[in-house]
Amino acid sequence: MKNILLVFALVLLCATPGKTWWDPGHMLTAMIAYLQLDEATRARLDNLTGVLQRDYPQVNHFIVTGPWPDDIKADGVHAYDTWHYTNIPYKTQELAIPVPPEVNVVWAINQCSSILSSPQSKGIEKARFLAFLVHFVSDLHQPLHSTSWYNNDQPGGNQGGNFFALTGNWRNLHALWDDGCGYLSSYNDIRPFGKAKEPLTPAQIDRIQVLAKELIQKYPAASFAAVDNLDPDFWALESSKLAVNYAFRGVKGKDDSGKNLFLQPNEEPTPYYLEQGQEVVRKQLALSGYRLARLIKQVLK
Repeated sequence: MKNILLVFALVLLCATPGKTWWDPGHMLTAMIAYLQLDEATRARLDNLTGVLQRDYPQVNHFIVTGPWPDDIKADGVHAYDTWHYTNIPYKTQELAIPVPPEVNVVWAINQCSSILSSPQSKGIEKARFLAFLVHFVSDLHQPLHSTSWYNNDQPGGNQGGNFFALTGNWRNLHALWDDGCGYLSSYNDIRPFGKAKEPLTPAQIDRIQVLAKELIQKYPAASFAAVDNLDPDFWALESSKLAVNYAFRGVKGKDDSGKNLFLQPNEEPTPYYLEQGQEVVRKQLALSGYRLARLIKQVLK
């Protein structure tokens, strides 16, 4: 009986969707948004960050509100786990798809927006749900938190690529995209996974800011046709298309006849696959920051 319970627990653990973007990705979204806002709005964000910092000393800058909802997972707080993703189905065979939970990242963004725009909400609630908003807007722009692939081998879905195993530097497709297809790898020493979270140093904040400014310069807001679309349902569909075209069906190269070859489970991502993925990642990070800034200005009137 004990062995059966242990196996069941391991299955549940493996089925739990992973984090979206590792900490650098969330902080980049937040920094890009912060740089778009006027001084008065930044001051309000700084004030709310200070409220959150009273209980969580590591949150010493607005950009740390981005990874904070993953920090509390590590503290054993799992009440919000289904808020981090949605599972738009991608099917390659005729299957009966499980009914997805109604409480998902789209629902969560709408809830956060409602709380932040309400004059009745107290400061501590606004501080917490501001952090959730930052995180979930960033979440929804990581393509693999929008979609799960359902097929005969995985009729329950592959948990946003968590069950799409890889060889090489990343254990699965979800982890690969959390790491920005390698684009963010050199920043993982900032708030490293598995270690106690410490306040950011000025040098670490500067590193994130420099990278954010590079993305802003390369991908200005005007280069995105739908940058002003603040409907999270639209973002989910947008991300789902990217998940299918560049993640699940990402091209790894060409065969001798020039036809596309797609990355398969238990393979190592090729440089070509990583190059295409990183371009998607850079654009999504920039776009998430621009949309977050616009949403913050809308809800913090």
